[in-house]
Amino acid sequence: MGELALRQDWNKILERQKKYVRSGQGSSIAERKRRLKLLKAMIKDREAEWMAALALDSGKPAVEAYASEIAVVLNEIDFLVRHIRRLTSPRAILSTNLFSQLSGMRASVTREAYGSVLVISPWNYPLQLSLVPLSGALAAGNSCFLKPSELAPASAELLNRCLRETFPPEIVAVVEGDALVAEKLLTLPWDAIFFTGSQRVGALVSKAAAGRNIPATLELGGKNPCIVDSTGLNEATARRIVWGKFLNAGQTCIAPDTVWVEASCLEPLLDLLGGQIEEAFGTDPAASPDYGRIGHPRQMERLIEFLQQGQVRHGGSVDVSRNYVAPTLLTGLPAGSPIMYEEIFGPILPVLPYASLDALIEYLRSQPEPLAVYHFSRDKSNIRALRNSLRCGAFSVNQVIRYAASSKLPFGGVGASGYGRYHGKHSIYNFSYEKVHYRESLWPDWRFLYPPYGKQSLSALKWVRRWFI
Repeated sequence: MGELALRQDWNKILERQKKYVRSGQGSSIAERKRRLKLLKAMIKDREAEWMAALALDSGKPAVEAYASEIAVVLNEIDFLVRHIRRLTSPRAILSTNLFSQLSGMRASVTREAYGSVLVISPWNYPLQLSLVPLSGALAAGNSCFLKPSELAPASAELLNRCLRETFPPEIVAVVEGDALVAEKLLTLPWDAIFFTGSQRVGALVSKAAAGRNIPATLELGGKNPCIVDSTGLNEATARRIVWGKFLNAGQTCIAPDTVWVEASCLEPLLDLLGGQIEEAFGTDPAASPDYGRIGHPRQMERLIEFLQQGQVRHGGSVDVSRNYVAPTLLTGLPAGSPIMYEEIFGPILPVLPYASLDALIEYLRSQPEPLAVYHFSRDKSNIRALRNSLRCGAFSVNQVIRYAASSKLPFGGVGASGYGRYHGKHSIYNFSYEKVHYRESLWPDWRFLYPPYGKQSLSALKWVRRWFI
């Protein structure tokens, strides 16, 4: 099918979606719950197929596939079904002043669906990062166009097939294709856009949306620092850092990107981290069933270049034919190394010393804002200093990543790491807007409010403001 025919087809589906949302057919709580339950059944009934697709795309271990993809989506849907009525019911606004009461004021606020939402999802968590936004869009009463990443082809094909079998196109449509397809989709008149991916592409999405006043949510990446002071040096710290960093072979937007450790603790922490890598994946991680693979060749090329920029203290082996990079610890990075400024997005962990916390804070404040800052410490003053000094989407003490699995917490970045929040109630807020409903009685009709203003209008207004408002 030619490009013109494809665009015409997309436009027809988009118009059908907009018309369907405007008709109100999908706005009832019962209908929204029905859709979410259909989505949940689609996932549960094909659990084995989802795991197989995730393994095929990136070698994702079964436990990781379930915990970081399937379970996250199911938990999100369960939360939305359980709380959707409370979160979407009209909210009455009570008058708090006598003047409004005498005017017969009645007001309320409802949440209205935007309409047709474009969701562009990435390759690293192709199920979670497609279906969590989709479930939020449906819970808010929208229809949705999903563009999954072509770099996770097995997952994209399965998403396309399953969603087509589950929903008619006026509710959910799926478009497969490469970056050019995404670029063409961004020219269509969406009511909202949700993008997860790199900062570079996020800037293009933001520009396309801003040019037509389309509300957009950008969930981007960044260099998430992990700070370990002397009070946080222990085996549990190393275990948690290793788990969070090498989950999905390091291809997680909120993974610790660089560890900064109090200088006197550098060597002990390196020993602990190396020991935890061997405990998790053995002496040959390539043979471990619990260690994933790199998602695509371009990412392999970047990681190989990064490996050459520092001193390998653990790991460092590569097998291009198997998309394998070993869990690696790097030290001795020269100032100005690209790995110090680019998001790593792979199983390479720089471990660097800091001389003073104040100097480290000054350096981190000069860098682009990350999605998350992690701090391992028992020193309350250090925790408070970091928490109050750094701009980030989340500040997590003594644990990494796990905060993002909660449907009760908002997820998102700030500045360079994106804008907008979702998960749980924040998904409904993100995919809808607040509509005010206001009315007054026709009597009394306060004449001093309207021109021509009499000599007493200003004094009457001041008197009303003082005694009645």
